This record gives sequence, structure tokens and C-alpha cells, in this order.
Amino acid sequence: MCTSTTRCAAWLSLESVGLPHSGCLHSPGWLQRCIVPSSQSIMNPSVYVSTPHETLRCIKTVFHGTFGYIDWATYDNAEGRKGVYCKRPILAGRSLLLEACIQQLVGETLASIGFQTGAPRVLRVFRLREESVCFAMEPIEGAITLDSYLATLPVSCLPNVLVDCLLQLCAMIWHLNNHVGINHRDLKPSNFLVVEHEPRSKLLLIENEMMEIVSRCTLTLIDFGFSCLGSLSTRIANVSLSTVYPPSDPCPKDGRDLFLLLGILYIDYYGVLPAQLLALFESWLQEPGSTFCRFLRLDKESSKRWLYFMIGNDTVTRFPSLPLRMVQDLQAFLAT
Repeated sequence: MCTSTTRCAAWLSLESVGLPHSGCLHSPGWLQRCIVPSSQSIMNPSVYVSTPHETLRCIKTVFHGTFGYIDWATYDNAEGRKGVYCKRPILAGRSLLLEACIQQLVGETLASIGFQTGAPRVLRVFRLREESVCFAMEPIEGAITLDSYLATLPVSCLPNVLVDCLLQLCAMIWHLNNHVGINHRDLKPSNFLVVEHEPRSKLLLIENEMMEIVSRCTLTLIDFGFSCLGSLSTRIANVSLSTVYPPSDPCPKDGRDLFLLLGILYIDYYGVLPAQLLALFESWLQEPGSTFCRFLRLDKESSKRWLYFMIGNDTVTRFPSLPLRMVQDLQAFLAT
């Protein structure tokens, strides 16, 4: 929590997205004073922003989800023209300002520990004439979602790719959870991007453990519409972006985001993972003596809703999928 003399990890400036405001997201009341201007063209509503210095023009809607739209657009300003994605709420008059703030905070936080594209950079927050508050963000060049990427791989490559991704995610999620107080709460394979590249060394830091890995992919977290930001001392949410989770849902919960991802991967790839890696997944998902993984195998796709029920259960505050434990297990797996 920020004080009059110090700033915590949740301090955010909105100058870079066109708003002259800054403050601590643990006390988000200052955002209510943010007036997001509207400059949408009356003659051409596909021009979301039209000022003497910048133009944001929607080209097409590329995704229509339950809670929002993703548009492809062109953004012209003093730096030139670039392609961008715009996110709009499904219901007119809703605001995505808090989501834009969380995404920007995640991106800045992860960049500070070496993940330069940890979240797409928010470029502009804007208001439409129907009062929706939306935001534009940079695309990640060459990226596809993890589920699409895994579908292109031969089975023999899956273990190495999953281990590479999990090691990086452990470092990213641990830092967001333990230094900022953020839980994503919807970390499924379609909610982060992968860019494949030539092998490169990366340093990962979790608690006091530092390790160097040789990685073939870079990860980007996306879609923060279910996320929360809470106090590390009280576990009470200061920001909760989804009505799917009850207001009483503690935030952050240790191991929550990785638990959801591991459960979905376990259901989808149980039949093709090597026995040793499969055993690790099971140890991260259930306590000794539990039959939870057997339930996941039997119910398969239908059991995914129970994963969401578990991570949203306000009586469950800690999961066995803790980042440091996972990294140590994965290091041992790589050494065999």
C-alpha cells in the first residue's frame, strides 16, 4: 500500500495512455475522478478517436466473446501509423478502465523482471459516444495462443514446451502474486500468447531461488477481465473485475492461477504426457490420498467447471501448485 512518502508496487501512472492521472490501485478511488474524453467521429463511428494529433480507426472486429469485443484498428499519431487491438465491453456504457490499469500494471511489473512483453502494452484509453470506456493495445508480433501453439506440435515435443512455459510462468505468477497482489483468475491456455524463437538464456527469480534456463519461447499474459488485486497482508481484494467471483473471494490466493492452468492441461493432455511429468502434474493438483485427478480424468471436459468452482471458493485460500515447489520439481525432471 502506498503512503504519502513511499510508492508500492501497485502505483500506476496513466500519462502514457492519454490520461493525466496517477495513483495506487490498492486504493482505486482516484480512478473515479478520471474523466475519459470522447472524440469518436459522428460521421464515421468506426473512427473511435479523432483529434488533430491522433486517429484510431476500427478496421474489423476479430473476436466476439461473452464479455467483450476485440477489434483490429489503425492508430495514427506523431510517431506514425501502427496496427493495434482495441477491447470494447459487450454492454454499452460499461467501463474497461480498471482492466486497462491492471493490464498496464502487469506489463510494467513483468518488464521490470525481464519479461518485456509480459502483457500487451496499453496505448490509449478512450470513450465512445455510447459511454463505453475502451482501450487500445499493442499486438505481440508473431504470437499465437498456447492452445493453438500446442495443437501444431508433435506429441514428442509437448513435454519440453510445457516445461519451458511452466518455468517462465512460475516466475511471472510468483512475482505478480507476492510483490503486487494480483491473481489473473482465468489463466487458461487460450489466455496467454507464445512467440517461438531461437534458444536464448533467461534468468528466473522465485523467492530467493535464481535459475538460468535456455528457452525457445516467450510468453505474454492476456485478458485480465477476471483479475483481482488484493492486499498481501489481509488477502482482501481492493480491485475485483468480474462478477463471476464473489466479493468475498480472497485475493491473492497462493497457487490459484497455476492450479487452474495445470488442471486444464492435465485434462487435455493426460493421455500423451510421459509418466514422470504426469506424476508431477498430479502432485501439484492434489494432496496425497486425494482422488481429484481421477475425477478430472473421468469427467474430462465437464470437470473444467469444477476447477473454476474451486479457485473461486472463498474458503479455499491456498493451492498445492506453488511456484517455488513447481520449479524445484521441474529442475529435478530436467536433470533426469
